[in-house]
Amino acid sequence: MARRAHVTLTGGMSPEGRISGYLLKVIRECAGQTQEQLAEGLGVSAATVQGWESGRRPLMAMPAGNFMALQARFRRLGTAPGLLDALAHGLEADLFIGQALAAPHHQADPAGHLLGTWVITRPFTEMTAWPIGGKAPQALERSTRRALRRGPVPPGPVLGADERRHVITHLQAVAERADRRTAHGLLLARQAYYLIGFDPSPDTTAWLAQMYRTDRQKVRPAQGWSPTWPLARSTASALTRLGDPEPMRCFISDQLCDEAGERANLNYWAFWAGDFAEQQTSDTFIGSTPLSAWHGNRLMRHLLDRLYGNIGFFELNIHTLWSLVRVRPELVSDPPVADEMAAKIEQLLDENLVSAASQRELDALRYVIAIARRY
Repeated sequence: MARRAHVTLTGGMSPEGRISGYLLKVIRECAGQTQEQLAEGLGVSAATVQGWESGRRPLMAMPAGNFMALQARFRRLGTAPGLLDALAHGLEADLFIGQALAAPHHQADPAGHLLGTWVITRPFTEMTAWPIGGKAPQALERSTRRALRRGPVPPGPVLGADERRHVITHLQAVAERADRRTAHGLLLARQAYYLIGFDPSPDTTAWLAQMYRTDRQKVRPAQGWSPTWPLARSTASALTRLGDPEPMRCFISDQLCDEAGERANLNYWAFWAGDFAEQQTSDTFIGSTPLSAWHGNRLMRHLLDRLYGNIGFFELNIHTLWSLVRVRPELVSDPPVADEMAAKIEQLLDENLVSAASQRELDALRYVIAIARRY
């Protein structure tokens, strides 16, 4: 998916390189290389490597052949493929951040905006949100900690306060101007909302809450699946991340109330968790893809790893796990999976932190596991 995304994310170069540069530093240190050693292996100066890592020499400006040589060098050093994939995602995120920083707010044009031309993936989202909210992508957290043990250096790529506010204001501008009468506009608005939700500032929370109220008046979401379903989900997700679980509870009760809504929820989660092999250029697939198009192993793992934390996501994760097991009961036939799920369910029920609806879903999951263990 990510490799195809490069086709979508072309349309003008920008001088940004901090995310991919920071990733290069992480990869180099995980490979046990100094800047001088890497430079010697690539036939460049140490100053060039320093420029790449600082972002002063953006990796996206590197000729394709040189970038392939860089990747080959790290492969020979035993670098995990996932880290090299992350470097490609970092280039995509740099392109997006650079274009946002280069656009004056009054020129933030929704027509043809990158966020309206493809359905962003979890790796791209985590990379782009990293300098906004400060949380490292999950796949990199262990490697980042390992690389950062050597001294007091920033824990991730850094945007200045003014730069971060510029990116958020840019996203707000395109979200406000997006035409919600079109599929392109709905996609742009909801993906801008989702990225904005990584900024914890009170002003951002207030703005998102106001947009949530405005959208519910102007674009009233229908029960179950409708073209506005993704907008409702992304707005609820953004507000949940910022501490308000009520929009997510409304989403679960209103948009996941029938078979079509449940199918849409599972399809989107399967895409997000990586069970889909194709890039998507619109949200249409969410409502139209048959459940037989994906298996669910990755989604099961994704959900089991996230039965904790923020209450709004917590309850959506429980509901989605319950829904997944209803359509894929064979996923709990694997004893280790069943044992892990059972242990987590018992802990959640003992803690008594979730709504009555979530408790009923946990009880239903416990029953399914008990049945599976009999056979």
